[in-house]
Amino acid sequence: MDRKRPPKRGATDQEAAVKKRIRNPEQTKSRIIEFAMEEFTERGLDGARIDAIAEQSETNKSLIYKYFNSKEELYTASLASTYEKMRASQHEIDLDDPDPLVCMQQLVERTFDTFANNPHIVRMLTHENVLNARFLKETLSVKLLYTPLLEKMEKVVRDGQEKGLFRADIDLKHLYISISALGYFYFSNMHTLGIVLEKNLAEPDAVASQRQIAVDMTIAYLRKPQTSG
Repeated sequence: MDRKRPPKRGATDQEAAVKKRIRNPEQTKSRIIEFAMEEFTERGLDGARIDAIAEQSETNKSLIYKYFNSKEELYTASLASTYEKMRASQHEIDLDDPDPLVCMQQLVERTFDTFANNPHIVRMLTHENVLNARFLKETLSVKLLYTPLLEKMEKVVRDGQEKGLFRADIDLKHLYISISALGYFYFSNMHTLGIVLEKNLAEPDAVASQRQIAVDMTIAYLRKPQTSG
């Protein structure tokens, strides 16, 4: 007597998981974006596959296209999430310390640590720069993410100037560019620089040394020049 084969448990469990996530659209979208970021950082926009994202996020292509009309739209959402994660790490710094030098030191350290602890952010930004920021231009929320930070930086810089600690000719946007560059460049070029300089730049001591240099260089720039006589 033939016995009926039991249903494939794996398939049933996966279908149940997908149905459960459908009932939590925001959670589902976040999960898709999370794995999409990994796919895009590894393979770029052109090389990324929706099938791979569906498999990793335990969803399916139909569900992905329900929330995102195209691969380009999913990439744009992943890019926005990258900036949100980067900004969130800096948001934890209130920049309200009475000493402006301490505020700026913390900002440099946290920005450097963001790149150190999130290599996918470095790769995602690199991919978008290769595309000439084509998709970033469509992400208006990014500008809103950074406006509060720049406003806080402006307050700190003004406080430092009023206290006679900071130089008078500080360009706020170029200051932020420099702070970001001191971290981003190190980690985006770590492997090539390591070969050229014959040094393992991923070693904790090397990273810590570069972090301190980033702080020292920023503070040295900010300080008001001492007048002689």
